[in-house]
Amino acid sequence: MYDATAYVQNHTLINRGITTLGGSTIPQCIMSNNKYEAQERAIMGVVYLIASYLTPILLIPVYNRNFLKNKGIIKNFDKIAERIIQIPKEYLTPKGNLAEGMKKTAEIFDKKNKNNLTEKAFDEIYNRYNNPEKLKKDLLSVHEKVLMTDFITTAAMWSSIPWIATEFTEHRTKRTDFSAGFNLKQNDIAEKETSKQNKKKKILWNILFATIPGIIFAKSVTKGLSSPISSTSGIITKKIANNPNKFNYNSGTNMSKTIYASIWMLSSFPAKIISARDSNERKDRAIRDIGLFTMFFGGDFLINNILGRLSDKFLNTKIMDTKDKKRGFLKDFKLSMKNFTKLDSEKNLTPEVLKRTKKAGAGMYWLSLLANTALIGFMLPKFLNKFLRHNIKKEQ
Repeated sequence: MYDATAYVQNHTLINRGITTLGGSTIPQCIMSNNKYEAQERAIMGVVYLIASYLTPILLIPVYNRNFLKNKGIIKNFDKIAERIIQIPKEYLTPKGNLAEGMKKTAEIFDKKNKNNLTEKAFDEIYNRYNNPEKLKKDLLSVHEKVLMTDFITTAAMWSSIPWIATEFTEHRTKRTDFSAGFNLKQNDIAEKETSKQNKKKKILWNILFATIPGIIFAKSVTKGLSSPISSTSGIITKKIANNPNKFNYNSGTNMSKTIYASIWMLSSFPAKIISARDSNERKDRAIRDIGLFTMFFGGDFLINNILGRLSDKFLNTKIMDTKDKKRGFLKDFKLSMKNFTKLDSEKNLTPEVLKRTKKAGAGMYWLSLLANTALIGFMLPKFLNKFLRHNIKKEQ
């Protein structure tokens, strides 16, 4: 159970998938106003899960392999040498020690596989370049291409999901208004916004939001990681430079929460608003997505923070990461949970405290996840259903 919890904690897409399935898709289908809305939400949930979890497994290794090969970092699609893409970005910054990063990354793989093949592959690349700064630059270039391609691919898939669901409903019912209001108003008073010409404009805007943010975001990350910080550096550049590991891909394929949040905020959210069929659906999607975003990136953190601090205080566990933090009631709200995959390597934990921390941490993590999904799945739709009825009554 603890190992499964550590895996979920470190894989943003898995965590998000559980939240989406348990806190968004299933409960919100149950809370739907009619069968058409429920079917739409089911379709969006299933397609989202497929697009988010199956495609990265298939596509990102292909991106990694081809971009590394095209840049000349690896030869002949060497699967062992491809692991160089997993060197954390902190080692690719101007102050980063690339040789150290290569060594530590190789050790992780070789310890797991009980050989030294990764170390040999990395040494071959390092010696062939004979120029650490040039290798850093080329690796950052590959990272930029992978991030840009993945951002655009993911954004395009997420942007298309609402269209798939709404087109399915329109084909079946011949109605072009928000499906949640079908039983609340007659078709003759529905808003006729979705003409063919209007659809073309909306799709064009969706395409722009799926591509342009990805290009700007990837290039901004590269600039922040490759540029030395100075007094003239911008706020965004400094933020990126000071937090390089927030832009890593776990296992080389799993995007970080920062990347995930950026795709959601810069591409997916605008696409949902643009593709809405009428003003009621626009309001519903805006509030629903803001609620989901807040709970996923803030709710988990807040609940884990409170429960973790209570556990550390009364159960004598070591769940919260207090390293280099100034203590104080308000400042403690900034504390985050420790990375569960690294607890075993902490030398200051006795076996008893470590065992207690693992049990309490795993239980607390899933309790927090369940509480979060309950709020997203039931409380939010209940409010939105009342809000929709109020708006339709006002229209009539």
